[in-house]
Amino acid sequence: MASQSAPHARRSKYAFVTIGASASFKLLIEEVLSEPFLAKLRSLGFTHLNVQCGPDYDYFLDAKPKENPNDPNDLQVAGFPFHDDIRSFMELTAANDGPTAPLRDRGLIITHAGSGSILEALDFDSALIAVPNPTLMDNHQSEIADEMARQGHLIRGEVGSLVNILSQDILTAPKNQWPPDPDPESEWPGGLWDVIRALMP
Repeated sequence: MASQSAPHARRSKYAFVTIGASASFKLLIEEVLSEPFLAKLRSLGFTHLNVQCGPDYDYFLDAKPKENPNDPNDLQVAGFPFHDDIRSFMELTAANDGPTAPLRDRGLIITHAGSGSILEALDFDSALIAVPNPTLMDNHQSEIADEMARQGHLIRGEVGSLVNILSQDILTAPKNQWPPDPDPESEWPGGLWDVIRALMP
C-alpha cells in the first residue's frame, strides 16, 4: 500500500501595525480593525494581525472584532499597549523559508510616520506603509513620509485609504536599500536624516 504524504504545513502571513508609544492614533486603529480592511487582509492570505496600540489599548479592546470559534483558520487579531521588544513583532512580517522555523510569507508593517518607528521597520524586508498622524500639533510626519516614499523606501498612506492602497503588488514590490546612497539632486540629499535635522532641530 502506497504511503500517504504528510499534509503541507500552513504558511503564516503577518501584518503588524504600530502607532508608537505615546501619542493617540485611534483613527488608524479604527481603520485597521474595520471589516473592509480585515476582509482585504484575508483576501491577501494574511493569517495574523498584531496591533501595538500605545495609549489606545482600551479603544482597541472595544473595537476588536469577535473571534469566529467555528473557523480556526480565520485571521487572528491581537493587540497590546506597549512592548519592550517591538522588533520581534516586526520580524514576524519578514518571510521565512528556513527548515527549522515556521514557514512565513512576506508580510506587512503599517506604522505611524514617526522617524523612530520607520527606521526600525526598514530593518526588515517587509512591505511598509507609513501613515502620518493628522491629529498631532506641529506635525512633521507628512514630510518624513513624503521623502521616504519619494526615495522608494516605503508607501505613504493616508487615514481612510489603506483598503485601496493595499494590494498584492504592494506586498511583493521590493523596497530601495536603507540607508540610501546620497542623492545630490535631492532637496534632502541625506535622506531621512536631513529631513529630521531640518524639521526637528
